[in-house]
Amino acid sequence: MRRATFLILWSLTLAAGAQWLPSYGGERAGQASYSFLKSDYHIASAAMGSVGSVLGGDARSLGYNPAGLARTKGFSAAFASLGNGSGLEQGSAFVANKVRNRSAAWGLGIQRLQTGAYEERTEFRPQGTGRLLYDAQTAVLVTYAQQLTEQFQMGVTLKALNESYSAGYSGWGAAADVGFQYHLREEGLRFAVVLRNFGAPVSLRGTSWAVAYNRDSLSSLESANLPTEFAIGIHYRAMERGKHHLDLAAQLVHPSDNAENYRAGLEYRYADQLFLRSGIMLNQAGQPFPTMGLGVAQQLGRTQALLDLSVQPTNGMGTWTSIGLTLIPQKTPSK
Repeated sequence: MRRATFLILWSLTLAAGAQWLPSYGGERAGQASYSFLKSDYHIASAAMGSVGSVLGGDARSLGYNPAGLARTKGFSAAFASLGNGSGLEQGSAFVANKVRNRSAAWGLGIQRLQTGAYEERTEFRPQGTGRLLYDAQTAVLVTYAQQLTEQFQMGVTLKALNESYSAGYSGWGAAADVGFQYHLREEGLRFAVVLRNFGAPVSLRGTSWAVAYNRDSLSSLESANLPTEFAIGIHYRAMERGKHHLDLAAQLVHPSDNAENYRAGLEYRYADQLFLRSGIMLNQAGQPFPTMGLGVAQQLGRTQALLDLSVQPTNGMGTWTSIGLTLIPQKTPSK
């Protein structure tokens, strides 16, 4: 019965896609700052088409929906690196731990985007001035997640933001993620809602000109909104037979700086050691190709190590390859 119910809901979701996802909103693309905050630092989620709102359980939850952290059983650390070979690199590091004697957890993390060195050019020296420039954007995270009932959990992440340009400009900002998850274990269903990167507009500060000729002094710079996203997701355990598990997930995303889109993904798991994943983003400009990835879990002494890999082909930005390592120390059994 539960499988039939889910298949009906899944079919209705796909059939109603045209009505749920209107084409307007694309004209806002590129108008938000700190766009690296939209990246999916939960590498398993990235391989499944970025359906991270319904995933969770360890420090990787800080990369998408903080509510998923509430069910963590102890300490965990997650590291991720994203790149496409162009010199533009992104990375993150998260740590999380369960609050003693409470159904809650805390987390700390950092996300960073760094450009490679590029040469400064001006209208008078188009071949380059000989000066190398670097740009970087950074977010420092603090997370708290609480399991409110057996089925319901929530989480909040606060972010301190900074962007700096070696040309002489910098800026600060603040943002927050708020997420919820609702579990129906007997039915194998999980629902999630998350608001990401909510905050006030931000702007750069600086007065430097590479060429001051025929220019007035710079008095102020325009502000820009943060890349806020609102997402609703559903996760379903479609098969569970011995060591074989198959999970399906879907997510609807409403971004502030682009058209609405929805994603669907799946994960096949064997003996909790091998994970095969794939997904698709629909109505997402520049990403018409399926995502894919795999994961491997291995016991290293008293620590469980999970290695995740995802590949995200795009039209204009090449192929993004992401790799993540999650470490979960196991408690020593008490005598």
